[in-house]
Formats: sequence, C-alpha cells, structure tokens
Amino acid sequence: MKTKTLVKLFICTFCAITIFFSCDKPKTFDQVESQYVTMDSVKIHYKTFGNGKENIVFVHGFGCDIEAWREQFDYFSNKSKMVFIDLPGHGCSDKSYTEYTLDFFSDAVQRVMNELQIKNVVLVGHSLGTSVCRQVILKNAESASKFVDVDGVYCFYPADSAMIEAYNAFAESFNSDSLKQALESFVSMLHIPQTPQPVVDYAMSIMPQTPKYIAYSTMKNLIEEKYWDGTKINIPTLALASVNSQIPPDYEHILSSLYTNMEYHEFDSIGHFIMMEQPDMFNEMMENFINRN
Repeated sequence: MKTKTLVKLFICTFCAITIFFSCDKPKTFDQVESQYVTMDSVKIHYKTFGNGKENIVFVHGFGCDIEAWREQFDYFSNKSKMVFIDLPGHGCSDKSYTEYTLDFFSDAVQRVMNELQIKNVVLVGHSLGTSVCRQVILKNAESASKFVDVDGVYCFYPADSAMIEAYNAFAESFNSDSLKQALESFVSMLHIPQTPQPVVDYAMSIMPQTPKYIAYSTMKNLIEEKYWDGTKINIPTLALASVNSQIPPDYEHILSSLYTNMEYHEFDSIGHFIMMEQPDMFNEMMENFINRN
C-alpha cells in the first residue's frame, strides 16, 4: 500500500511539473516575451526562442519589423535557437532622430548578438536586411558562419553617371512631402498577382507608416559608395532572388563576384517577400542549406 501511494505521489508530481512547464512555454510567436537592449541610448527590441545547436538571426527589410518572419517561427522552433530583431527606427525599437546608416543598423544587430553572447550564427536578411547583414559580416568575421540573402538590396559601384543619378533620384523620392502615397506606390511594386493577400496587407499596413526622417535617412545612406566596394564574403551563402525585383539577366554572375561560396535560386512566380509568400518552400530550402556541411 505504501509503495502504491509513493507511485501515485510521484505520478501526480510529475504531471504537475509537466503541466506547469508546458503552460509556461510560449506556443505562438506573439507569446514570446519581448526583450530590449540599449545601444548609445537607443533601445533595440528583439525576441528569442527555440532549441538547437544553430543560432539563426533574422533581420527584416525597410519599413518592416519582426512580423515578417512569423512563418519561420513554428518551423524552426524545435530545430534552432531563433533571434528576431527590430532594426532601430522600426517595429518596437526606438525611432530616434539620428542618421540611419548601414553601420548604425549593423551595430544594432551586433549589439543584440553580443548581449546574447552568440557568434558564428546563421544570418538571414531580407531586402535592406541583406545589406545590414553584409555589413555585420564585413565588420566582424566571426559574426556569422552562414548567410541567407532573401531578395537583397544592392548598389553596384563604380557606376556611370546615369546609374548614380538613378540612385540619387531613388533616395530623394523618400524625401517627398507626400511620402505615404509614394511608399504605397513603392510597396505595390513589390508583389505580383500570386502574392497572398495577407502578405500584401502586411506590407501595405506597415511600410507606408515609416516616418519621413527615417525613410529618407535610410535610403540616402544606403547608396553611399563606401558601403559598396565589392568586398567578397567567403562563408557559405544562400541567395534567393525574385525576378519581380527587376534583377538583371546576369544577376547570378553578379552576386557570385560578391560571394565565393554561393548557392543561388531565382523565382519568377514569387514577389519580394519570398519567406512569407512561399514559407514551406523557403523554410525547407533554408533548413537544407543550414544542415549542409
């Protein structure tokens, strides 16, 4: 009788502990606790979750936030530790009146990584986030062991006068008094008829709300020639590009001059938000790339 009582007590205790921890563990992206770290008085918002030997750091694009990576949360939760960062001026991070340069953005990403004491991560950047991740890698060789470029933004120098004029005109378009309407027009070019409506709704709801001082500062600094000297990155790189982003016909060859160890894929039936529009395909491709030696 005493043995049965002890067994029952053990079972009840085990169940109680299991219920406690299972209830305490976040089940959805929204339930993951927000965290903050400060860099020169600027508060940077991030979330981290998951288990696994790999650390994956996700960096969103211009005008977006960590919500852009929602479709990656469930897939990688039990496979890797994930870090989702709101760049300064975006999401729940501070929107300070300062210059939004690639150095500023990349230092913010590095600050979060330092806080978490992680290095040799898998850096994943979308659009502007690709440029930011490149800068992180170029400034600190030990920051990443692998890199995923999701329809990244690039400037190519040296450029002829017409190209430089086009770069400047693009940046100046973000200094318009009717910026919201200009951004709505800009966002409309990022999707195609096959783009799921929730993806369109997300982009339209958040990107046109970008404050003018952040939008203009980001774009005029993005095209600075000093950031685009053609320095090669040697770590394994997965590059995913959408034809809809008006890439040149020889885009794979162009990128291969920047990445010496690159796997390249090009899509003509997906818009700019590849990881949101085709999450199953994207997640599987990224997992295969991460697991490849």
